[in-house]
Amino acid sequence: MTTLQLALWAALVAAAAALGGCTRYRAEPLPPAAAIEQPAAVAWDAIELRASEIRHPLLPATTVDMQDGISPDEAALLAVAANPDLRIARAARGVAAAQVIAAGLLPNPQLSASLDVPTQDSAAAVTAVSLGAAIDLLGFMTRAAEKDAARRGLASVDLGLAWQEWQVAQLVRLRTYGVMLLDRALALATDQEREMGASVGTLREAVGRQLATRVELGAADVAYRSSVEARLTLELQRDTALVSLARMLGVDRSSLPPIQPTSVPFDGDSIGSRDAGAPALDSLLAGLGSRRLDLQGLRMGYLSQEARVRASVLRQFPQISVGVNRLRDTGKLLTLGPAVSISFPLFNRNQGEIAVMRATRAQLQVEYGARVNEARATIEALLTEVSFTLQRLENLRASVAAQQQTVDLYLRALQGGNADVLTYYNARADLMNRRLEAVAALRDLVELAIALETESGLRFVATSR
Repeated sequence: MTTLQLALWAALVAAAAALGGCTRYRAEPLPPAAAIEQPAAVAWDAIELRASEIRHPLLPATTVDMQDGISPDEAALLAVAANPDLRIARAARGVAAAQVIAAGLLPNPQLSASLDVPTQDSAAAVTAVSLGAAIDLLGFMTRAAEKDAARRGLASVDLGLAWQEWQVAQLVRLRTYGVMLLDRALALATDQEREMGASVGTLREAVGRQLATRVELGAADVAYRSSVEARLTLELQRDTALVSLARMLGVDRSSLPPIQPTSVPFDGDSIGSRDAGAPALDSLLAGLGSRRLDLQGLRMGYLSQEARVRASVLRQFPQISVGVNRLRDTGKLLTLGPAVSISFPLFNRNQGEIAVMRATRAQLQVEYGARVNEARATIEALLTEVSFTLQRLENLRASVAAQQQTVDLYLRALQGGNADVLTYYNARADLMNRRLEAVAALRDLVELAIALETESGLRFVATSR
């Protein structure tokens, strides 16, 4: 067997070995329709374990124990572990990870072979055979830049995912606190309904004994019906909030663990008061770029694009392939020598790709600056609203205390025959409304404070009254 034939056989064996190591196709079908009609039971033990193992730069480490219900902080970690949107985002991360693998691969060598069969053999000519192997050098030149771009791109995706986890966790905390405050308001409305129902029953018996008038009974009944309406409205709001919370955790309403009673943050001096004032804007903006994971992700994405620009500039240079050729011509002359292939960048010069990459880099630069300005403006606006809501909450609590004194005075006057029952029940209804307004203002304060946490990347130490 000649040297050329040996080389040809070796090339065939190498090609067969390479094909044998290729990844094979494997089908991944969707779940059957029965899984939609009858969803599997929630594996809370596995979710609880994953939640306890979460280490997030902005979320405090918390041991999740669902035996006594879930607190807002526990619900936040459970959402990070089980939220459907986050699971989709983590699956999408695999694309960026695959790009890192692709960027590190070297260009494949190229093998060429040809046969030239004589058609008019008048000089004892033989079949000419050529065998060549070559590899593109441009891939080696751009490999470092492409790997850098892919690695920074993956880091940008990871930071973006962490920022999305932070936002989901904060939203779940807010909704958990919202359920707790709605329960507080519902307890007030239920007590009011029970008291007014008892009053109606007492007055109905008194009317039968001619110890009270039907006017007094009518006033009590109107106040009772108003308390029932308030309780029903709050029950609807509470149930709607629970459904929304369950959806954020990726479970049905019936599978949602009970909410663990806990103190309500931001109620008092945790983020400021009229005396202490709201947090200073400078203190929230200091280090904002290092705390805001979305800004870090944008910065990493910009660096990734910078590497792509560098790779595209490198690709404008001539595409050079080097190799070796082994040839036997029709006269049985054997030759062996190097081969070089060069594409001359006379017309293209990769200018289109370079222009696109540079324009994308400029866009990312503008986007980063806009996001920084937006964060600053949002934090400043939230601080203004927090300061206003703190003052409003303080005023409402003072109003509740004053109205309670008024109701007590009307009750004593009514018992002494110096006030009419309609005025007394109107005063009680006004007291109830002010109490509910105070709870609603507290909900507004919690929403603003959590929004301020989310935008600044800071957690405030809370105290409760």
